Amino acid sequence: MSPPESADAARLATIPVIPFDLTRKLEAELASGEVRLPSFPDVAQRVQQVLADDRATPALIARVLGADAALAARVLRIANSAVFSPAGRPVADLPNAIARLGCELVRCAALSFALRQMQIVDAESELRPQLQELWRKSALVASVGYVIARETRAARPDEGLIVGLLHNIGRLYLVVRAGALNAEYAASGLWDQVLHDWHPRIGRAILEHWRFPPHIALAVADQNAWERERGGNALADVLIAATSLVPCVFDRELLDDTVTSVAPFRRLGLATADCNRLLAAAAPQIYGLLDALST
Repeated sequence: MSPPESADAARLATIPVIPFDLTRKLEAELASGEVRLPSFPDVAQRVQQVLADDRATPALIARVLGADAALAARVLRIANSAVFSPAGRPVADLPNAIARLGCELVRCAALSFALRQMQIVDAESELRPQLQELWRKSALVASVGYVIARETRAARPDEGLIVGLLHNIGRLYLVVRAGALNAEYAASGLWDQVLHDWHPRIGRAILEHWRFPPHIALAVADQNAWERERGGNALADVLIAATSLVPCVFDRELLDDTVTSVAPFRRLGLATADCNRLLAAAAPQIYGLLDALST
């Protein structure tokens, strides 16, 4: 009778492509300008194209957005959320919503809509829990990132929201492209580490392909550099701080250990008391923005 180790080795040997080979293959595809996300709605790609044209007018952008009622509703919902309409003055039409949010946030709204649709329509039902969890985490990081950027003035608040919403795009890309192999990769014991190590650079390549500003893509690429003591990437610090604070939104007892152990909080000038005050004061806005992004 073969020992358990031999049985495990034989099982792992049947995995057709090891995770490292997949990441190298996808990185090569991205380097060649090929980004393939199954179930990615056409309207999101059209929005990307029109926003890439400096000559595009708000009226033209509104026409493209208005081609999909659900996407138009999402843009209006975000524009009318408590974060972007603090005086409670609603906008009822897309051109005014676009003017209020700006092109980058409109682009981000279109992408968030597309990624949300992917988790709904993707035929591979076993992926849905992973896609849903990725989306929930991204929306929450985005909401916290917006508040951190606004309070510290280390970065523009809309950019804090954008990098939060897109920080997991590389992880999503890897999960979707792995498809049915996810379970086999997970069984190998390597997959979680591969996702952690590779998703920031994959995410950077995707955002560069989608023509996001270089500093947005760089912040996503640097999100694992928690112990970086020096450097001028304040937007990455906002993203790292937002990611770190997410568990503290639900359990404030984690706050002191989190803040004292993560260098970006020091660079942002945030002590434990500051973060506690920030989370308490901004809770309605965080949950309001989370609701606008998630529905």
